[in-house]
Amino acid sequence: MKIIFTLIFALVGTIVYPQDKPLQSSFKNFVKGKYVNFTDFGGLFGKSYQIYYNNSNYGNMVPGRVNFTIQTFNGIRVYRNLAVGATVGVDWFSNYQIVPISLGIRVTSGNSKIKKVKTFVGVDAGYGFMWLNDKMSDNQKINGGLSISPMVGLLIPTGGNANFTLSIGYKHNGFNTKISNRINESLYINETDYNLNRMAIRLGVNF
Repeated sequence: MKIIFTLIFALVGTIVYPQDKPLQSSFKNFVKGKYVNFTDFGGLFGKSYQIYYNNSNYGNMVPGRVNFTIQTFNGIRVYRNLAVGATVGVDWFSNYQIVPISLGIRVTSGNSKIKKVKTFVGVDAGYGFMWLNDKMSDNQKINGGLSISPMVGLLIPTGGNANFTLSIGYKHNGFNTKISNRINESLYINETDYNLNRMAIRLGVNF
């Protein structure tokens, strides 16, 4: 990915400003020194809570199970080891798939040029969309909700310009389902709120 971005910027600089070598160099240095990517996948662990709204409101815990998660953070280093950007991913829960789109930050420790294990912290906050879910009927609505994920982790050098990542964090997703039916000419609405609070363990790469 890093090589692709470098080639695109270099090509544009060559076409538009063929005699301007300093500009070409600045494009390359920008991509090389400023662009930050964290791509990882892993598991979501823990129980979740459902609240049902119908004739009688009640809630219950959802049995604990392991669900899959994958995400990618693309950002720009704005100050030393601080990067600001956007994160998009997919979180699975039972028969549902949540697509969180978030703003995020990543802060790494130490000098990036020194090849040793370093730490990082990050947080993503945004909205979880439900675009990937099929409705069970025309009377069903599925609405997304808040998505937030703080994390801490390790950056493990690969020997090149990339790092392996290992992180642990917290993941909150919220969404709502609503099914409307008419029974004896009366409107009956069965509504369920899902509050998913789970531990996230992820592996990935950073460059």
